Amino acid sequence: MEFVAKRILITGSSRRIGQALARHFIDEGAMVAINGRSPTAVAESIASIGEPERLFAAPGDVSTAAGCEHVVGQALSALSGLDILINNAGTYPIASIEETDEALWDTTLNANVKSAFFCSRAALGALRESKGAIINHSSIAGLMGFANISVYCTSKAAVANLTRSMAMELAPDIRVNCICPTTVDNDMGWNGFNRADDPQVAYEAFAAGSKMKRLPTNDDVVAAFAFLASDKASFMTGVALPVDGGKSAGA
Repeated sequence: MEFVAKRILITGSSRRIGQALARHFIDEGAMVAINGRSPTAVAESIASIGEPERLFAAPGDVSTAAGCEHVVGQALSALSGLDILINNAGTYPIASIEETDEALWDTTLNANVKSAFFCSRAALGALRESKGAIINHSSIAGLMGFANISVYCTSKAAVANLTRSMAMELAPDIRVNCICPTTVDNDMGWNGFNRADDPQVAYEAFAAGSKMKRLPTNDDVVAAFAFLASDKASFMTGVALPVDGGKSAGA
């Protein structure tokens, strides 16, 4: 029960890895503010996780600065402070360079980068007071280039370097790190495989290409987030931690 009474805001936590993170921290005794664009989605996520006395709704769109301030403000009010901010919200567009227009560029950068910066800025006072931590959700696509997701790669590289820059500026009061997963075995990961003529073959080929011969699960990614949020990582800041089965280490 490492996170007993810790106050945590997880953006984009009404589904997928964000919801899995919320479940983990609730199981570890934390108090968690759940965020999603829709109040309905947030309420459904809270009902699904259970433990309503330690779950708090913080709905809102974090792709704008005003939205970030609103969401963080709700969380600070409900939790009476903040110990850990997890900037998890984001989008994963699959599009060639020719298919990427200005609207998709702006949507992606706003959701993936602006959200992390402005949520962090809004939470600085509370995190300085608690000597807290920020963990951003980057990607292996922030460390390497891939075809047909150039705008996504750009956004996640920005998150990785934003993490380093914030870590330099906010130390020693606030630790700032990020997680860089490869494609995860969940519905977002399958969005890519489903574009193939045979999605199952595409999935199996991806797994076979991994040094670990599988894809990571939500739990694999959650474990990395939890480590960086914990006191075990108290001397770690500015880290972009791959959760990629060795893919970014080399051929």
